[in-house]
Amino acid sequence: MEVCSNVHQIRIDFHVTDQIKRYVYLYLITGRRCCLIDAGVAGCEDSIIAYMGQIGRSQDEIDALFLTHAHPDHIGGASAFRRITGCKVYAPEAEREWIEDIGVQFAERPIPNFYNLAGDSVTVDVPVREGSIIRPAEGVTIRVLDTPGHSAGSVSYVLEEAGAVFTGDAIPARDDLPILTDISRSMQSIQTLQTLEHIRYCCPAWDQIYEGSQITEALQRSKTLLDKLKQCVLRVEELYPDRTEAEKLEMIKVHMGWRHLASNPLFAASIKACIE
Repeated sequence: MEVCSNVHQIRIDFHVTDQIKRYVYLYLITGRRCCLIDAGVAGCEDSIIAYMGQIGRSQDEIDALFLTHAHPDHIGGASAFRRITGCKVYAPEAEREWIEDIGVQFAERPIPNFYNLAGDSVTVDVPVREGSIIRPAEGVTIRVLDTPGHSAGSVSYVLEEAGAVFTGDAIPARDDLPILTDISRSMQSIQTLQTLEHIRYCCPAWDQIYEGSQITEALQRSKTLLDKLKQCVLRVEELYPDRTEAEKLEMIKVHMGWRHLASNPLFAASIKACIE
């Protein structure tokens, strides 16, 4: 789907488990040459190449791949694209180890179906950090923002020419469980995004595209959700200190309206991130 001139959104569907179906959006920047924002899950390269063919572009035109963070649904296709296109890989310096050695990531975050989603390790050619300015092609200026909280080193990328910001998973999706490592840093990241000027398009990886005033509304809604979750967790901890962790989690699910997320393997870790 074309977001605006030279920016396209591509949806990739996948399963974490047989019961948990997810999706991720990645983005294609076109111009004289092409860049990708995130790489989806392993095996999704055929879908991306097919989309490029539909708009009259070729995988041979991809010069750069920008990774917002190291999770499997964002890096899974990276090694394949590196092999197919020879593109440079840009990624957060803070998450380089998890990208260059996915075995280290699995040891620290062993989610179901990890290796089938994450594919292979890939070398990071250019580590990026807050304030980095990158010009991978003529007419393409990328500015890097630190937006951690969903993961320890998540970044967002601003495409200056289009007034578009690609936020990865920094913004919680509407009516869904925020996947967190640090809720305070996640809230700070949303505040960072709220201060951006001249942004016309907000392009998350797990939610719809927001334009104009919708961006302000989406960021405030996300901030309110995170605050509600944190207060809920702290209240349960205060009122029921002697309950088991499983009982506390069930109370939080009920209060937040998330009973349908009982099988999500990251639920407990995200709740823990609210109190540490």
